[in-house]
Amino acid sequence: MAQTGDNRVLWITWENQLRNRSMADKLNVELYEIRLPTGRLKRYLAGSIRTLGLLKRVHPKVVYAQNPSVVLTALIILSRSFFQYKFVSDSHFGGVTAYNGSWLFQKILDFCNRQADLVIVTNDEHARYINSIGGKSFVCEDPLPDLSQHYENEQADGKIVLFICSYDIDEPYIEVFMAARLLAQEGYTICVSGNYSKRGIRPEDYPDVTFLGFLSEQAFYQVLYQSHVVIDLTTHENCLVCGAYEAMAAEKPLVTSDTRALRKHFNKGTVFSENSTDSIASAVRAAYENRQALILEIKKWKELALLDTARKVEGILEVTRSWVQTTSIN
Repeated sequence: MAQTGDNRVLWITWENQLRNRSMADKLNVELYEIRLPTGRLKRYLAGSIRTLGLLKRVHPKVVYAQNPSVVLTALIILSRSFFQYKFVSDSHFGGVTAYNGSWLFQKILDFCNRQADLVIVTNDEHARYINSIGGKSFVCEDPLPDLSQHYENEQADGKIVLFICSYDIDEPYIEVFMAARLLAQEGYTICVSGNYSKRGIRPEDYPDVTFLGFLSEQAFYQVLYQSHVVIDLTTHENCLVCGAYEAMAAEKPLVTSDTRALRKHFNKGTVFSENSTDSIASAVRAAYENRQALILEIKKWKELALLDTARKVEGILEVTRSWVQTTSIN
């Protein structure tokens, strides 16, 4: 049951991402992760049918949905007049900015964000943009994930660095692989998660990198806790990378890209780097050598982050409570 006092408040996603679970948990909203088949057309068709079936069965008063997917977002908007609910769009980077630079796709995103009753974004720049196009924004970064069930106190021997990577177009993974070549001479082991085969990468071409491939959740967090440093990088200016939250939750010194958004939010326990080979290598060295001091900073940062998340979640709930109350009266 949602904290609004009504069980007809839903969170719908077509993706398996940590933010959906953590945000739905903080809002005390029932999460529906609609798992879809492979193949774009099949995914869209199956996702639409299942989503419409859910809306018909529950007849919600408030619907939260993740954007991306823009198809899911458009479906929720088009269905709203029929089912009479309010729509909150949880928009990540790709739900605000066209990652491919397409003018048409940007217009579609802008339309969706204007039509939503509220757009949750992760940073001030995106909030200003949503407001400038006629939308209503609310800034709420990802809540820290609860990793207590995966906690391990023992770290592996050596200098273990985990590079969290999904091989998307904004991730400078080749630069990290080149940095691994430099760091290997100093005893560092760079492990990288994610499905490297989708980019045609051959592990034998990068002998100084340990390719883990796609890991189960349990296996991933086991590697995370055994690591001494975590890397997660992006070339996007207003993207708060998911791995940074996991590093903070596990209290692992973080190396991430030197962007305004990342520097503002992850302002403790972090070493910022340019997306270049030499800068990444230098940042990893600094993070490892200063890891004890960085861990103490992370502990303090987490206390403030939890309070800030609670405050922002309450702000979102204040809006949705008023919607539920108004709908109930009507």
